[in-house]
Formats: sequence, structure tokens, C-alpha cells
Amino acid sequence: AHSAIPVVSAVGHEVDVTISDFAADLRAPTPSAAAELVAPDRSARAQRLAHLKQQLLQAMNRQQTAARHDFILLQKRLDHQDPKRRLEQQSQRLDELSARLQQLMNHRLHQGERRLANLELRLQGKSPERLLAAGKRRHQLAEERLHALIAKRRDLADHRLAMLSARLDGVSPLATLGRGYSITRTPSGEVISRAAQVDAGQTLVTQLAEGQLRVRVEEVHQP
Repeated sequence: AHSAIPVVSAVGHEVDVTISDFAADLRAPTPSAAAELVAPDRSARAQRLAHLKQQLLQAMNRQQTAARHDFILLQKRLDHQDPKRRLEQQSQRLDELSARLQQLMNHRLHQGERRLANLELRLQGKSPERLLAAGKRRHQLAEERLHALIAKRRDLADHRLAMLSARLDGVSPLATLGRGYSITRTPSGEVISRAAQVDAGQTLVTQLAEGQLRVRVEEVHQP
């Protein structure tokens, strides 16, 4: 088991199992089988090597194809992000926008010229002085009508105000007081309309047309 030289156990007789079968590096059922295992057929080994070589070449080709594909993709991405290429694209885009802007400005300019020509024709067909005079006349008439309407409304308002003032004076307590009447209240402001509201000796306030009187009740006569 500790031999540095590879050991093959090939005692033979399939029914026999010896300790060397467990200690050997390789076990063979017979010596002839051991010889085949130790020295395999050269042609088979060559076929095996050829097969492995073919698999290796195929794997290398696949890796090379994948690497070439990745390289092409990276090259395309790099070309797309190339500052010089992007600058050329932006410059081309700028030229296109400049051309479109110039075309649009020319179109707007032609439209403005046609509109100006139409306005000049319309202006020539209508005299500005005549239109201005007619406008002044309309303005003057409107102003006169407005002043007349304002005066009429003011007269109506003055008349209505006078009527309302007369009606208000007719029902005003001050007018009643001016005819000799008076209003008597308690010091707290309660208006006295019945004798039963006060007692003898109570102090009251009498409102006259001009000024007030502070009076004391001497006697109370109830109806």
C-alpha cells in the first residue's frame, strides 16, 4: 500500500478476493486483463486522443466565435458612443434644424408680406380721416346721450330722496318732539308708556325736542 511504484492486483479466479485487491492501486480479474489495463490498445488511445482533440478544437472555436461576436457588439457600441461620431450626428441635426428654421422664417415672412399687402389695400379703400371724423361724431353723440341720461337719473334720484326724506320726517320721533311731545324713560333706558311702570319717588329722564329733564315722580295716578 505504501509502494511508490503503482501496484496492480491480478491474482485471478473471480471467486477469490485477497488483501492485495484492497491494497493495490488497481485490481484486475486476470493477469491478461491487468496487462490490457496497464498497456491499453494504442489505436484506441489514439482514437480517444483524436476525439478529445476534436472536442477541444470545437470548444476553442465556440469560444472564439463567442469572443468575436462580443467584440463586434462592443465595437458597434463603441462606434455609436464615439464622441466624434456623436458630434457629427449633432452637427448634421443642427444643419437640418437650421434649414427648417430658415424655411419657416421665409414662410412666415411671405405670409406677413401678403397680409401687409392686403391691409394696405383695405386701408386704401377706407379713408382714415373720414373714419376718424365719423368716430368723433359717434363719440360726441354717445357722450351727449350719456350726460342726458345721467342728468335724468340724478333728477329722479333727487326727487325720490326728497320724497323719502319727507316720509321719514313724518314718522320721525324728533318731529313729534318738535310739536311739544316728549319721551320719558327710566335711567336704564326703558320707555314709560303706562303709569303702572313707575312708583312715586322714582327718578325718570324726559327727552324733549331740545335737551333732557331729570324728574322725580311725586304721585302715580293709574286709570
